[in-house]
Amino acid sequence: MNSQNPNLEKNDHKTSEKDDGPQTLALLQKIKDRQISPKSIGKANRLLLVSFLTNEGQTTAEIAHLLKVTIKTIQRDIKVLHEENAITKDPKLIGQMVGRLVSEAELCKQRIRKFQRERDASPADKMEGEQLCFQIICRLTERLQSLGYLPTAAQKVSAELTYQIEEVLTLEQIDKEVKRLKQIEGNPSEKEKTENEIIAQFEDESNKEKGNQNEQA
Repeated sequence: MNSQNPNLEKNDHKTSEKDDGPQTLALLQKIKDRQISPKSIGKANRLLLVSFLTNEGQTTAEIAHLLKVTIKTIQRDIKVLHEENAITKDPKLIGQMVGRLVSEAELCKQRIRKFQRERDASPADKMEGEQLCFQIICRLTERLQSLGYLPTAAQKVSAELTYQIEEVLTLEQIDKEVKRLKQIEGNPSEKEKTENEIIAQFEDESNKEKGNQNEQA
């Protein structure tokens, strides 16, 4: 078993700059076959392996055991990968994502149209395909509107506000009314008198209103 490979460490950085797919798989297989000691690989290659194994669903402990390093080392590697993959705000990125969104929507429609042209496609399948194409267009339109790439229908909000301004009492009038109410509360006969006055006033206003209606008739 070849546990040390001097050229591997030397070309470590170059390896990470190339196509890491097949090379990462080959490196991982050599480690599993014990052709290479995981301790002999450099940080760049280890980051490639950590990224690949993380995407494969391997836990931090499993990756650490396979690469013969501590869990904290793998945690630091994952943090480095997150920092490298961080996306900064860029107006160009929005346009690129919108372009990709439109392209993917168009590809989905083309795949559906292709399926509809198949000989074994039933009328029901073709109808469902038309519905799916329509939904794709609708959702794409809504998403472009939410991103500001398409205008939205203007909405007019109107409301009718009715209010009435009543006469504002002065402090003197309020104080006078409070005293009057206290007097009524302490004098039952005065209270009864006040109630009778209110009833009489109400009846008088009702009679006046009926008289006005009769005159109009």
